[in-house]
Amino acid sequence: MYLLLFAMVAFRFGHGLYFPFSSIYFHNVLGIPLSLVGVGLAVFAGSSVVSGLVAGPLTDRYGRKPTMLAALSGSAASFFGFALVEGFVGYLIVSAAHGLLGWSMFEASRNAMVADVTPVGMRSRAYGLVRVGGNVGWASGPMVAGLISAAAGGSAGVYPKLFVGTSVLTALVALALSVTVRESLPARRGGEAGARKEKRGLREAFGDGPFVLLLGVGVLLYYVFTQDWQALPIYAKNFVGVTDGQIGFFLGANGLMVILFQLPVSSLIDRGSKVAALLAGAILFALSSATLLLTESFLGIVVAFVLFFTLAEMVLEVAGAALAAELAPVRLRGTYLALFGACFGAACGVSPIVGGSLLQAEMPEIIWTIQLVAALLAAAGLITLAALRSRAR
Repeated sequence: MYLLLFAMVAFRFGHGLYFPFSSIYFHNVLGIPLSLVGVGLAVFAGSSVVSGLVAGPLTDRYGRKPTMLAALSGSAASFFGFALVEGFVGYLIVSAAHGLLGWSMFEASRNAMVADVTPVGMRSRAYGLVRVGGNVGWASGPMVAGLISAAAGGSAGVYPKLFVGTSVLTALVALALSVTVRESLPARRGGEAGARKEKRGLREAFGDGPFVLLLGVGVLLYYVFTQDWQALPIYAKNFVGVTDGQIGFFLGANGLMVILFQLPVSSLIDRGSKVAALLAGAILFALSSATLLLTESFLGIVVAFVLFFTLAEMVLEVAGAALAAELAPVRLRGTYLALFGACFGAACGVSPIVGGSLLQAEMPEIIWTIQLVAALLAAAGLITLAALRSRAR
């Protein structure tokens, strides 16, 4: 757990150098239209879903560690590739590669390893602890990136250097984990019989009604999550007139909030129902979207994102994975967690295209309206899931 905690500090610091300003770079510097930036993110998302479908059975059959190391190596290579991109075609190719062998596969194997080494009653806190490590890096990453950009006077050449920094840090994380972390797979399977069991495992997961409902809720909540992270920096800069330094501030403040409150929130989640926790998260996402819909100011962005959105994110990232692990048979734990992780990719396949197109059409209010509806639909799904689980008992 502590190896993963410290690895996440470096891993997410690197991501903090890349993600907040990537869309600004590809649009404002390379001249790729926002709608096509959204297409690239959708390609990344679609390949992430494919990766999630493959990663789950791989972690259950061959182990968490080799899958994790493959994902980190792929991420390092793709981040370096983003620094070399010169136009839309290159951006599209690297986005596809990044989705196939990157974030989604790493999250699946890491979440399965966390579930392997922690008891059920402490699982939310375990996920919360790893997230705190990630957000120590994430809080400092955007702030450092914003300061570097400001010091460079907004020079176009600074962004690729940040992407190379992300690549180097990700490679160092892979190297460190390769020599320190131990395999945690509860039981191994081999041969053709094992392969057939894993194939049946996917069918079994998709035949689990409560779990499939959780997947639907996950896609809706991650729609809000992924769209805010991609659309909000551009909205803040191009519509509200927020500076790069202020963008770095509210994105970094998100990470600081997680550092301060993730463990207390996770402890509360461990004491109660994971479904009820996710319902509270859906309501918080709805409040965040409503705030953005009703205000158009830096203060409104801070309240919507740093307060409501961040609390919702803390709940989703911990309670969602914990509930998926709770619903999963032990032999299919990696598969269930990978499928839940693929909700991120599935949502990201739609949200950036919608957000980019609406921002280009200068209709940001429609973005927040759709997010509000998605959060309310997720809340309805969670109420249904609670009823199904109550009946099953």
